[in-house]
Amino acid sequence: MDRIKSGIHKNKKFSIILTLFLLVFIGCSLVTYKTYVKNYLFNDNIVYKVKTHSDEGIPLENQKFSQEIDNVSTSLTGIGFSLKNIDKDSDNVLNVSIKNQDGSLIQELSVKEKDLNDGFNVVHIDPLNRENQKLIIELSSSGYTNIHVGVTHDAEEDYIKLAKCNVNEVKMNYSLVYGLVNGNCFALKKFYFLIVALFILLIVLFGILKIFEVQFAKISFVVIFITGIIYSLVLPQFTIPDEWTHYLTAYSQSSVLLHKKAFDEHGNVILYEDGSYYFVRYNIPKLSTYAMEMNELNGHQIVDVKGQRASRAPLSLATFGYIPQTVGVTIGRLLHMNSMQVAFVGRMFALLVYALLISWGISLIPKFAKRIFFAVSMLPMCMQQVCSFNYDSVLLTVSFFLFAYLLYLAYKKDEVNKVDLAIVTICSMAIATIKFIYLPILGIGLLIPAKKFKHKNTKWIYIVLLVVISGLSYGLITKYNQYFWIIHTSVTKPISDAVTFTLSFILHNPIKEIVIFLNTIQQFMGEYIEQMLCSPLGWLDIKMPSVIVAGFSSVLLFSSMSCKDEDSSIKWQNRFWMFVLFGLVFVTVLLALQITWTPDYFTFVAGVQGRYFLPVLPLLLVSIFGYLKLNAESKNMDTIMVLSTLCLHIMEVVTILIIVIGR
Repeated sequence: MDRIKSGIHKNKKFSIILTLFLLVFIGCSLVTYKTYVKNYLFNDNIVYKVKTHSDEGIPLENQKFSQEIDNVSTSLTGIGFSLKNIDKDSDNVLNVSIKNQDGSLIQELSVKEKDLNDGFNVVHIDPLNRENQKLIIELSSSGYTNIHVGVTHDAEEDYIKLAKCNVNEVKMNYSLVYGLVNGNCFALKKFYFLIVALFILLIVLFGILKIFEVQFAKISFVVIFITGIIYSLVLPQFTIPDEWTHYLTAYSQSSVLLHKKAFDEHGNVILYEDGSYYFVRYNIPKLSTYAMEMNELNGHQIVDVKGQRASRAPLSLATFGYIPQTVGVTIGRLLHMNSMQVAFVGRMFALLVYALLISWGISLIPKFAKRIFFAVSMLPMCMQQVCSFNYDSVLLTVSFFLFAYLLYLAYKKDEVNKVDLAIVTICSMAIATIKFIYLPILGIGLLIPAKKFKHKNTKWIYIVLLVVISGLSYGLITKYNQYFWIIHTSVTKPISDAVTFTLSFILHNPIKEIVIFLNTIQQFMGEYIEQMLCSPLGWLDIKMPSVIVAGFSSVLLFSSMSCKDEDSSIKWQNRFWMFVLFGLVFVTVLLALQITWTPDYFTFVAGVQGRYFLPVLPLLLVSIFGYLKLNAESKNMDTIMVLSTLCLHIMEVVTILIIVIGR
């Protein structure tokens, strides 16, 4: 206790600022809840809804729609329909019936047309607890109406087969656009205050650790891990680009570990009941997503799909990219967790590895790059990718750590030993098996003086061996994946049939290639910077205001400034080399997307996202370190960095919540 009092007294100014910061946050959180969040608590919890890519509708008048549906809700309290052309002055009544498969009536309801609205309308029923049973829903009109009922021609929705609709007892070639409701969204209250509690915990722990003068590396671990948990909650499973496919890959590897059949004859991943939640998740998070997430994390099953189902093909197998997630998923399945909990544990293992290696890297990295390393690792885009099943989680972890470790060997450590070589080798193999285009990061190793190696020629021998090992790792992974598709006949459709640029075109048309690159940079560089930092998140649908983008840009700029007690005398040759390595990866990323994604008639490179440059962003910032100086001590700057970063993350998370809850 005396130590705490002494620490508070010693850091009196910091303690006051942090206390005021905490009180303001709590006050703003309560106001946000009462004025915004509270208004959505009793909205319908839509646990499943058929998505449609068209506005196609079929007239309801003089027609009775009948269709079999999968009741994946553990407690059905409502059924929704997509309706258009509602007449608020009509006296017409809509009739909705729910029946068993044998045709026996369960419930029958009537709804006045004037009580409906254009769009998705929910008809509430008495709670129906019939888990994973087939039901028949019927929809008809009692009088004249101009209502059109939404339909879709899709054969399946999230891999749940859609039955064809019957109209006046005649089977049609389309299905109803319907939704299932399970209660309300009152769980949103617990979810919101869980986020608030985690931020309070983060602020308090940071204050305690700072008062006790704990090393910055350990503080970083706490800040990164708790911040990651928050992002993993506000950006739920499968709401991050392509995460559903990455989840399938990790899940299949988990099945192999558990000695279960992982693939069908076509190479599609088999999901068992502990992975069933996947089938009924939205790609884009909505209000109901948070309510479901909270309920299922608490162990209250809201959605349940019985039996095993084949989904679709995995991504690259036999790679380092899914090891943490696979371990987490496997542990969750062994503990008989529900599907939401299994997915969440998988994410947490990826986050834990990231937080451990980043904090280790901060403890090793030279002082001039410490704040840069922390600032980049805490970017919202990093948090999003790390707290997901995307292989970017491991890629960013390994790339950042390799950057830190090579700088440690170049500037701090006196002698390079076998352990150091082994660590660098494992990192290079991991990168090679995930995305080999980021291997130029290894170029930092050229800055390590030859005298630090045991023998005179050891450095260059090791460089050659490292190139060979990295090449073999990439080649073996490529061959393994080719072999996988030889024994599994794929039925997966290609993403695009467009003819893309070729390497031959690029080599034979250097002037045109330069023009394409310049056009790309001119048109999209602003977007690349924004996407690299914090926006848009999710499926590129959660866009941040400019003030937050500017805030994180400023944090990165400040991190590259030197303080008055720091030595910023990095040789200009080393700075230039860092910039060259960054530029090499930048160009390689553009070339890769031009060849694999860009139609050959485009005048710019398509498909590039700013997050692709994150693994090498620290190199760019180190190359400019010290050109701007601050009249402050580095210790104070570290504190300012953490507090400003936390403030920006609070703004980012609140914006995410407001956007998602309001959908």
